[in-house]
Amino acid sequence: MTRSFKRLWQRLLFQDRGILPTRRLIGLFFVNAFVIFLASFSDVGWRAFFILNSLLILASLLDLFFTPGKKLLSCARVIKEEYERGEEFSVQLRLANHSKTNIFFRLIDDLPRSFANPFPVQGEVAGQETIPLIYRTKADFRGDFELEKIYLRYRSTLGLWEKQTFFKTSNKLKIIPDLSQMRGYLATAQRFLIREGNKIKRNRLGGGEFAQVRKYVIGDDPRKINWRQTAKLAEVMTNVYEPEHGKHITILIDSGRTMGVELTRANRLELALEAAITVSAAALKQGDYVSVLAFSSTVRKYIPPGKGFGHLKTIISGIYNLQSDSKEANYLEAFHYLEKVQKRRSFVLLFSELDSFLFEESQLYFIQRLRRRHIFLLMGIADPMVDKWTKVEPEDTRIAMIKSTAQKSVLQRKEARAKWRNSGVDMVEVPEEKLAIEAVTHYIDVINQGIV
Repeated sequence: MTRSFKRLWQRLLFQDRGILPTRRLIGLFFVNAFVIFLASFSDVGWRAFFILNSLLILASLLDLFFTPGKKLLSCARVIKEEYERGEEFSVQLRLANHSKTNIFFRLIDDLPRSFANPFPVQGEVAGQETIPLIYRTKADFRGDFELEKIYLRYRSTLGLWEKQTFFKTSNKLKIIPDLSQMRGYLATAQRFLIREGNKIKRNRLGGGEFAQVRKYVIGDDPRKINWRQTAKLAEVMTNVYEPEHGKHITILIDSGRTMGVELTRANRLELALEAAITVSAAALKQGDYVSVLAFSSTVRKYIPPGKGFGHLKTIISGIYNLQSDSKEANYLEAFHYLEKVQKRRSFVLLFSELDSFLFEESQLYFIQRLRRRHIFLLMGIADPMVDKWTKVEPEDTRIAMIKSTAQKSVLQRKEARAKWRNSGVDMVEVPEEKLAIEAVTHYIDVINQGIV
């Protein structure tokens, strides 16, 4: 493909500067040709040829003359820097016509292909006028994107030729994971858990570890009076507790090949990220420390433990652009790295697919070693297709065989999970829509038991 042909092709695709004929001009051309063809059967053929073509050329030149030049137009984009995946948002464009001639336009913004496409935006802008244009779109994938150009085609009232240009206006866009489940938890945390049969327990009376016994003074909590020491010393004594320090929660996210498998709503990694952010929000709200480790064949991202709700923004900024790759996850390297960086006892929550653990025992030794210091839980997503086939009615032999195979797979996985549980490793496999809820529920269970 030559360079000139490439530029012409880009021009036709609404991607370059240039001048293009409109449908009106093409229609007039064929009408003109048809009239000349009919006139050729009479004595006025050549006269009609020159007159009609001259009129068409004159009209074209007048149209080009009265169509404003590209330097008399400008366009700017107004957009926020951060949006969530799947969230519909508005983008505002401000198109200015600095000429004295009205123009009719079609406009396309430089959105990535993964965004919803509402184009072209059409309209009219009068001379010496600036108009706002608003369109709505949404992103289906996370990551960093850059919008560099705005493409414009416009014509005058006569509308025989259409000029095409673009405006350079760069905006960086960050698409983060869907935070709707996290907001749902923060809005109604207790109700969020009670629906699943769980409940956040109150902290014990002391509010921390016992420190000492001292004399009771006005303002102390009467419920903390130590009646035994009061009876011995014949004066009111009270217990003093040290403030309870936050627990440590470590979230491991597998971003290897198998986490890129698409499910009903998104792929496994997408759902794992949403669940991880929800658990992080729950833990930070309770005053705990949260750290995150993402890995595939190597450790890709580590966010050290942090406390306070401001740490949630650090976590989101660290993992929002995490994508699954084509390599298998290296669990052993991730566990070795975790042992180096996490010296405190913590609740380790691993989001991964379960097949690598259920049917291979190479990781068992390292997980058991990890459990000497930490509480470990592995969470995976159940295959919706297997669940669907276990519930169908066997109308014929083929469906009956598929159903029996699906049921056999479910039983094999249950037996494998029970075997790992007997070895001291907890595994949970849940439907994709309940991953975040179950993760928060198990976190609350561990905190309520006081084993961290």
